[in-house]
Amino acid sequence: MKNALTRTVAFALVALSAASPLRRENFREVKLAALRGGGLFGAPSPPPLDSDEDKALYALGCNVGRQVGDLDCFSSAEIDTILMGTRDVLTRTEPRVELPAHLPKAAELFKARQQTQMEATEAAGKAAIAAAAAEEGAVQTETGLVVKILVEGDGASPAPTDTVRVHYEGKLTDGTVFDSSLARGEAVEFPLDRVVPGWSEGLAMMKVGGKAKLTIPPELAYGDRGQSTIPPKATLIFEVTLEGIIAAEATAAADADADADDAPGGGADDDVELDV
Repeated sequence: MKNALTRTVAFALVALSAASPLRRENFREVKLAALRGGGLFGAPSPPPLDSDEDKALYALGCNVGRQVGDLDCFSSAEIDTILMGTRDVLTRTEPRVELPAHLPKAAELFKARQQTQMEATEAAGKAAIAAAAAEEGAVQTETGLVVKILVEGDGASPAPTDTVRVHYEGKLTDGTVFDSSLARGEAVEFPLDRVVPGWSEGLAMMKVGGKAKLTIPPELAYGDRGQSTIPPKATLIFEVTLEGIIAAEATAAADADADADDAPGGGADDDVELDV
């Protein structure tokens, strides 16, 4: 919640400076999906994505939208209104309302919507955990993680510090896919001590060659803060195939490369940070 309110204040500061040239740091704070498709700002239809430049701009909009996932507590029509204000700031158009009078109300509205969304997300997560635990063959651990082995592997089980190679798909409780190595067509390798606790615990209960469904409560995932398109308090549902455990010498080499590239240690956020 603190993160969201900080972002709201930053948006307000940018809006109040609309009459002056936008500074680089202010533009980075706005980061809203101004290229979002649909009948936005009265456009009769989404713009065509014919050229590579059009597609690149659309990709930029998608990336920006993921970076302000906090705004998903608003409806589609409300987001259009938010984006109207953002567009006015970016195009240096005179604000259509008295900003000092309405920004405090905006912060209150944002906080209330986020709280409502968080409560609904948490309730849906608890229902999903209960349903998963009731499935035949499922095991719920003391931490609250629910593991159901779909295909029994015949290899070794990874240790907490091992690097593993997996294929997976992650969904929210409403079925929304937020990350998928299957869609990318390439398995992923990562150390188990650099991912969310639910992954570390769940993979340790699998064997190489096996496939499992992991239902991970928010306490073992991204908790109150969320991550990119994953909302706060979200329960995550993964189907994971454990393809292999990487040899120690290969792991050491991969760690050295990761340190050299300052790579993140894992997680669900695949956003590309564009320095705009």
